[in-house]
Amino acid sequence: MSLHIFSDHKNVIGFPKHKATWPLNKLKDFKFTDVDAIALIGSGEEIIDDEVISALWKFTEGGGSLYAENLAVFDFPSSRLFGFKQDFSPLDRTTEKLVVEQELCDELKGYLLEWKGTYQKGYCTTGIPLLSVGVFKDTHRNLSRIRNLPALTLHLLGKGRVVYSAFPLFGQTSFLAYRPNHLWNRTLKKVSEKAGIEFPAINNPLKRSGSTPDESIERVNDWFIKSGIMPQINGAEGIYENIHSFFQQVSKDKRPDCHAQSAIMFYLYGKYKNDASSKERAFQLIHYLIREGYQDTDPSSASFGFWKWFQYPGALPEDMFTDDNSWVTIALLFLYKETGIEIFREKGMLTAQALLRTQHENGLRPENYKGSLLRSQGEHYMNSLQVSMNPHFESIAHTAFLLAYQVSGDDRFLNTAYKGTVYLLEHLDEMKWMYSKTSAYARFSLAISGLLKFRDDEKLRNGLSHVMNYLISHQHSSGGVEEADNPDPERYGYEDTGVYIYNGEGIADLLYTNNFMLMNVWEAWKQTGNEQYFEFYRKLRDFLVNVQVESESSLYHGGWMRAYDLNHGEYFGNNGDTGWGPYCMESGWTNGLIGTGLLLSKMNISLFDDVHKKTREADLQKASGKGD
Repeated sequence: MSLHIFSDHKNVIGFPKHKATWPLNKLKDFKFTDVDAIALIGSGEEIIDDEVISALWKFTEGGGSLYAENLAVFDFPSSRLFGFKQDFSPLDRTTEKLVVEQELCDELKGYLLEWKGTYQKGYCTTGIPLLSVGVFKDTHRNLSRIRNLPALTLHLLGKGRVVYSAFPLFGQTSFLAYRPNHLWNRTLKKVSEKAGIEFPAINNPLKRSGSTPDESIERVNDWFIKSGIMPQINGAEGIYENIHSFFQQVSKDKRPDCHAQSAIMFYLYGKYKNDASSKERAFQLIHYLIREGYQDTDPSSASFGFWKWFQYPGALPEDMFTDDNSWVTIALLFLYKETGIEIFREKGMLTAQALLRTQHENGLRPENYKGSLLRSQGEHYMNSLQVSMNPHFESIAHTAFLLAYQVSGDDRFLNTAYKGTVYLLEHLDEMKWMYSKTSAYARFSLAISGLLKFRDDEKLRNGLSHVMNYLISHQHSSGGVEEADNPDPERYGYEDTGVYIYNGEGIADLLYTNNFMLMNVWEAWKQTGNEQYFEFYRKLRDFLVNVQVESESSLYHGGWMRAYDLNHGEYFGNNGDTGWGPYCMESGWTNGLIGTGLLLSKMNISLFDDVHKKTREADLQKASGKGD
């Protein structure tokens, strides 16, 4: 087939490079008798004048195949040609998805697709919808009979046919957002048959690395250095939160928990490779938080010791989430145990004491305190809040208490961690979770495992067995753990929600579940010696190493995105979370924690190991004069 492409885009992706492309304004001079297929690829603003519309009409009626995309179709001549009339200006796509209509393919009917960019809101005049656009809560397939807005239509005209796309299918800079990739290519084959034009396959720009654990460690370290996630690669200006799921660029939020998790990984990498610069990078991330005043250091303040959640403009912290503050405590006290650097102990114990000071009697605490209310109302406000029954928050605080106990010898920390963990174990039917039971139990296992180092307790051993057996029951044959037991499937479109809706969808979450689990399952093995836990760890490790991203883009190469489709082997998940989404790439929460889970294993060590005197002495010499 002789296909000619007209587009003002510098690069029409997907089509073979040898396909000739002309600007849209050259249509006036084109001899339509020379070809049997034409593609017009616009950017949403191009108006095709009546003279060209008439020529295209004659070309199509005579048996030609016409594909048009993302043009300004407001008038009757063009809308009757393309089978689509545009009512409004193009809209930015957010949580909308495409659904395959039965008219395209019975086999693919109801399957859902994602794209990046805009879509034109209009109504179909004469075309048959092949794809429609709407907000669908489902992950893979929607079989509702609701008629949605047409997005790709087929229009028969004389002996010819016209396919019109109301979204930018080929006028893109990257195919990265066309998910799921395997389904897009099956769909395009069917569209090619309907259009009489052979459309190119969409090549997935993200590959699986298939590397070894050693290679994976090097790659994730390189991702931190080369992706732009740090304003300065020495860590002196902190670290950003993530690569945004939707916009595909660095999100420049700075959060203490992301700094803490990244610092642990950098320190462990430096220890593993005998790389002083990596250890220094870890120290600089912490010093950045201290220097920039993220921690409340006023002893007269009720929020004394707590950290701001992000680069909050106020002088004192407002949202003081339990898990975020606990992660900073864990990093500070782990680094102190390893190095003996006093400021790490001082700052970490301030937060540990603040957490202990605001605990409830049962060893649990609210998931978040508002700093302004705590400072103005004190104990009245603190006691008015219900405690959280969610290990997402509680178990991280209990883990922080265990490190505080190691550093200080204060039994109150150990006793509180034990009391709170046992309370959760004794009230499993009252437990809450945010995204999935798998993510909650992934967190829960860490505190239970850590406690077993200090108390060989039957309640803890039985509890860990219960938690681990549940997680193992959801381990996919690939080694990843599939998300299960969504507490609120109707939460689609709110900021915080999962990347799946119902059990059995085959989606692994690497922001809230598998990432934490790698480190936590390792700790379960270290504290118990249970070979079943080690095998669980090994399979999970091999899965994560295998799905580490390989990409030509430094934004992604060496990292992990949030949602992975275990059954189809590509990054894909439900897009209902508007805050983090299925394709974000988190600095600390995902890449830092997976790196830590790999490094702990390579060195056969634990977060709960006792102080290493030789390591302390070496780091003290290198860090002399740095703490204040």
